[in-house]
Amino acid sequence: MGMRKPVVAVVSLVLLLLGAGSAHAITWGQPDGEEHPHVVTLLFAQDGVGFYSCSGTLLSPDLVLTAGHCVEGDSGAPNDLTYVSNSPDPLADYAGGGVTGYLAASDHWVPGEAVPHPEYDGFSAFPDTFDIGLVRLERAIDTGGVYGRLPEEGMLDALLTRKGATTQRQVGIVGYGLQGTVPAFEQEDYVRYRGTSTITGLSRSSTQGGHSLQLTNSPGEGTGGSGTCFGDSGGPAFWIDPATGRETTTVVAVTSFGITGRCAGTDFSFRTDIPAAQDFVDAHL
Repeated sequence: MGMRKPVVAVVSLVLLLLGAGSAHAITWGQPDGEEHPHVVTLLFAQDGVGFYSCSGTLLSPDLVLTAGHCVEGDSGAPNDLTYVSNSPDPLADYAGGGVTGYLAASDHWVPGEAVPHPEYDGFSAFPDTFDIGLVRLERAIDTGGVYGRLPEEGMLDALLTRKGATTQRQVGIVGYGLQGTVPAFEQEDYVRYRGTSTITGLSRSSTQGGHSLQLTNSPGEGTGGSGTCFGDSGGPAFWIDPATGRETTTVVAVTSFGITGRCAGTDFSFRTDIPAAQDFVDAHL
């Protein structure tokens, strides 16, 4: 059987502006408000086409962690344009007209330089994807001093053999993406949402390789946890401390891809505790 092509979780700006139904970002999550000022959204153009959106995390006032496919197009070139905002409702002040002019004139959309991982190549090395990237901002974004941080190298390796309750393997997920694809691409507001998910797989496999972890994405329509969807790409999976049940600022993975394209079942995030991620990010911090 041939390998199924991974489905990356970017979303077109057209869908964000249309609006439909009573839907939310981070499937079955909650509006985030100001809970995560260090989580941002990206609007970008690639290969002469745009705009698309992703999510990301500020590691410092002017450095954003995101997914590789959010900063490099199919041509292998970095984004033509990239803008970043940490507003919980980033298009609230958009009155219509040209998007590029609006972004350039905005006081909360900050331009930046897209920096893909040097070995990212559009998932050609799947399942070892190198799906991680950065955006270096032209000016700092104020978060009140709250920033994401990388885990210690190999932090998640212990989960390969650990048995126990799912509460020992939970992460907080945050992003600006769609609620789901049934009905097709509903989106009430282009706003920041948060939720929780559970790590269900870390083993080397034809899907995960040594780069990705598997997360639950079947929330049971509000009766369980949460999941990710289009537009959540690059967003963080924050480690939840099993001892306290509290979410930390440690970003153990960034949202990368799904398999079905329906924002259900399972999804996959690129681990940040592996050398491929740590060496790349450390060189730019």
